[in-house]
Amino acid sequence: MDRLVCHQTDDERELKQAFKVRKLVFIREQGISEHEEWDGLDGVAVQFVAEIDGKIIGTARLRFPEPDCAKIERMAVLKVFRRQGVGRQILNTIEEYLRQRQLPLAILHAQWTAIPFYQSCGYVGVGKPFCEAEIKHLKMQKEL
Repeated sequence: MDRLVCHQTDDERELKQAFKVRKLVFIREQGISEHEEWDGLDGVAVQFVAEIDGKIIGTARLRFPEPDCAKIERMAVLKVFRRQGVGRQILNTIEEYLRQRQLPLAILHAQWTAIPFYQSCGYVGVGKPFCEAEIKHLKMQKEL
C-alpha cells in the first residue's frame, strides 16, 4: 500500500470520515449500539486516521486513563482494506506518538477474533476474557 498515510488529526473533515468508518464497522457490521459507540470520550481522545488518496479507510483513538499508560480504542479499518497492513500501520503510528512522549505502556481491549493480529504486533494478553458491548474481549498490553 504505497499510498497509505497514517497520522494524528483534529481536522473536522477527517474526523467526520473517521466516525463514518467507525459507524460502518462497529454499528452496522458488528451490531454495537450507537449509545455504546458514541460514549462521549472522543473529545478527550487523540484521534488517528489511515488514508489513501485523501479517503479515510481506518481510524483509532488514544486516551490516557493513567499517567504512564495510554489506551488504544475504537480501532477500525474498512472491510475491503483489512489484511493489507492498515491496522499495523495505525498501531505503528500510535506507538511512535507514545514513544515521543515517553509513555512506556500501551493497552487495549482486543476483540477475541483480533487477538492473533495484536499478538503479531507485540501485544500480550493480561487477565481473563470479558464481555464489552456483548463481544468477548481480552485486555492486551505492550511495553514501548
